[in-house]
Amino acid sequence: MPIAPGLSAEIDFVIEAQNQKASMSKTSLDQQIANALVDNAVNDGFLISINDGEETINRSRNIAEIIKAMFRTNMDTLTLNVEERRVGMITLIYGNGRNGLDVIGDHTDIPHINRLVERTMKEFER
Repeated sequence: MPIAPGLSAEIDFVIEAQNQKASMSKTSLDQQIANALVDNAVNDGFLISINDGEETINRSRNIAEIIKAMFRTNMDTLTLNVEERRVGMITLIYGNGRNGLDVIGDHTDIPHINRLVERTMKEFER
């Protein structure tokens, strides 16, 4: 029996949505937290530099560019800058345990960065 016109497109749309949902669920909790942290930091006005053993991004607010540079090794260091001034760092260690909730290995202990980390982690509380 032939599929009605328009129904085929709707079926394709549903299949694509299911595939996207499946690929999102395959994103590790480490990556989800790291991505949220970058998004929150940029929205807070920070410029981010990434170092994974060598500096790969320097003072960027481009979230896609920053995330693309991450996850190449088992650890990234995010340097948070306000304009030209470095204000702190966050170390991300992937596969650090507790199903990703320990991805933030260390961070500079100042109020702005403490709030950023706390707010990001609160998004993943169960």
